Amino acid sequence: MIAQVYGKRGASAVHRYDPRAKTLLLLAFLVLFFLPIAVGHLAAYLAVVVLLSGAFLGLSNTLRPIRMILPILILVMLLTPPFYREGSALLAVRGLTVLSVSGLLLALRLIIRFTGITMVFYLFIGTTDPDELILSFRWFRLPYTVSLILSLALGYIPTIRTLYDQVRDAHRLRLAAKGEGVGEAGVHRRGRGLFKRLRESIPVMTSVLILSVRRIPTLAMALECRGVGRKNARSSYHTLKTRAALLRDGAIALAAVAVLVISVVLFP
Repeated sequence: MIAQVYGKRGASAVHRYDPRAKTLLLLAFLVLFFLPIAVGHLAAYLAVVVLLSGAFLGLSNTLRPIRMILPILILVMLLTPPFYREGSALLAVRGLTVLSVSGLLLALRLIIRFTGITMVFYLFIGTTDPDELILSFRWFRLPYTVSLILSLALGYIPTIRTLYDQVRDAHRLRLAAKGEGVGEAGVHRRGRGLFKRLRESIPVMTSVLILSVRRIPTLAMALECRGVGRKNARSSYHTLKTRAALLRDGAIALAAVAVLVISVVLFP
């Protein structure tokens, strides 16, 4: 399921990069997107993340998380400016400011920040093997149970979108078989009204909820098979990089963090 969401595992430099160093870069970029710096500089950092994702995960896989969060981004753009109307007005109706410069900049900042955080996590999980991710968390002295749960959560939560698409297509095929909601050309007619679309999405969301709940025993059995709850010492057949490789990847990560810090200081 993870391969369907993030794409096929590759053999690129980012895929082979040490997950501990990638965790350090992940934290650095998360802090970066929360800093109160200029919107243009945030957009530049977002462009870097998008370019890396497109280069190592592919264009289609890069656009997938953006499509997932697109409704949220549209809502942010529509709802944020009306509540922040201080400053120069860009659009006014009868003397009432509808869109101001500060409101537009705040909306853009929120959109870039949310998109950047999403893309950073997507790139991190899409280029990191789950087993190496668990070992990386354990290297940072996190308990095995916590490491395994974090790994499963990061890898499983995005699959809800894939599950939603499958359920939606199944409902459309059922409606087509019954002849409901199909036009003369045999094309499915979508509800035009907002409330009608929301009403039609209730069966789909209900099916997704049921399927998600039914997967709980499967995840529980997977956790039991991985030894969750056992008190004996764990053994591992897979190890992370050591010595020269770890030092090299760690040095690259520290250099990248230093570049980010210098860029923030020079271009606040």
